[in-house]
Amino acid sequence: LYVRHVFVEADCEELVPAWLRFVHGVVDSQDLPLNVSREILQQNREMSRIRGRVVRKVQDALAKMRDERREDYVRFWN
Repeated sequence: LYVRHVFVEADCEELVPAWLRFVHGVVDSQDLPLNVSREILQQNREMSRIRGRVVRKVQDALAKMRDERREDYVRFWN
């Protein structure tokens, strides 16, 4: 997790639900305050919005792969 290009946390479990544990990436948010702590992140409403966007993006990417590249999709799930 980055906030305005400043590194905040390496393993931000609040951003991705457990069932998407295979997803790895970088989130750089302009909407979070720079002086964030782990407690603030857990209570921040913007974190739940970002989490929703991340989940939606992953689901859209998987649906697109399923529709356009079926062999890759099947190999991915196997």
